[in-house]
Amino acid sequence: MTGPLLNSERLIVVVGPSGAGKDSVLQTWLRKLPPGTGPAPVRRVITRAPDPQGEGHESIDPAHFIDLRASDTLAFWWEAHGLHYGVRHTSLAPLGQGRWVVLNGSRAHLPQLRRRAPGARVVEVTAPPELLAARLAARRREDATAVAARLAREVPVSGAALVVSNTGDVAAAAALLDRWWQGLRREGD
Repeated sequence: MTGPLLNSERLIVVVGPSGAGKDSVLQTWLRKLPPGTGPAPVRRVITRAPDPQGEGHESIDPAHFIDLRASDTLAFWWEAHGLHYGVRHTSLAPLGQGRWVVLNGSRAHLPQLRRRAPGARVVEVTAPPELLAARLAARRREDATAVAARLAREVPVSGAALVVSNTGDVAAAAALLDRWWQGLRREGD
């Protein structure tokens, strides 16, 4: 890894437990913004098969992921729930141009990320445990044991600048995120 990211205060890292609806909130928010005005979304590299109903990630096998790490192609990487997640340096290039970037991240990875991006703004999307369990079961990616393990996962406190409760009204959650971000833009511009 190289040194600190330029303009890391323009990096928004969205975290939260599995099933909180991070992708839904992000997609709803970004779709509401006029074209070319919102943060550049990061397309993550994940060792998981493509999911047409979920995030549009770059699906790769574990051996290719290891190659990307070894070649210093990834700015960030972490492991969660038996999968490898990564972010290519090229996905963060808009920061160097002074643009905003938004990343669906990991709470457990935040200490490492903050060393490289000390100004990053963290948004935590939350939902009650029973709703998380129902959403994870509905995805049908994992069996009940794996879902229980996800829900029991202990992670450090995020220290989020904004907490968004996503209990069902995704538009309201996205609007809260947008109001917060618009305030940041007014302060910085």
